[in-house]
Amino acid sequence: MQGLDRKDNFYFWENKIRNTDSILFENMDQKRLTKESKIIYIGILDEKKNLLRSGWSSHVDVSTALGFLQYVFLPTVFYTWIDQESDGFYIPLSPFYVLKDEVLKNVDKENCKDINNDAIRMERAYDYLNSIWKDADEIKNKKLKKFCKDFNIIWEEEPEKKLFIRIFEKCEEIGDFILEQAEDEFEEVIEEEIGMSIDELKSMCKNAYNEPLINRNLIKILNTKIPIWF
Repeated sequence: MQGLDRKDNFYFWENKIRNTDSILFENMDQKRLTKESKIIYIGILDEKKNLLRSGWSSHVDVSTALGFLQYVFLPTVFYTWIDQESDGFYIPLSPFYVLKDEVLKNVDKENCKDINNDAIRMERAYDYLNSIWKDADEIKNKKLKKFCKDFNIIWEEEPEKKLFIRIFEKCEEIGDFILEQAEDEFEEVIEEEIGMSIDELKSMCKNAYNEPLINRNLIKILNTKIPIWF
């Protein structure tokens, strides 16, 4: 179904990457949040590389969220996870399969088996996302939720090296996620970490669609106060 949706296109996203300051962690199109918007939280940790990147982004609809995951997030985490010789943090500007071939050419033979297995699992994730484009939006939403859950089961196992992703259909879900991830903590500890009370957090998320100031700044607030939450 490539080409039927302009967001299902590598070159659309290549242009976005080149022309967006921080595509992984921002309101990508600088548009107001609506009931159609999707918010995504991602976490990337690799202690061996001294690398930690995490934060929030918003997307105008489910197709934009799908394109972001397929064409930006997955190539980025593939490169970060598989290429252990690279320094720094990069968002690749190559189609996924070109990137895969280039990275695997330089894999150390000693670690070849494990890395190839990881590459295969990443490829399956990419193909799964690619298969969703033909579906109606309601089905896309359900499948992206499933994708995130399955992805985290595979890639969030090791404390020193892990990947995490969560997609939110409604802003109100964000408050639940914050509390769910810190369910063993006292409320006072959570409030100190996030720099606001639980009631303020819930109110902010609840009113994000109707209050212009919150709507305009929600992603910035989350990235400032709650960037690391996985």
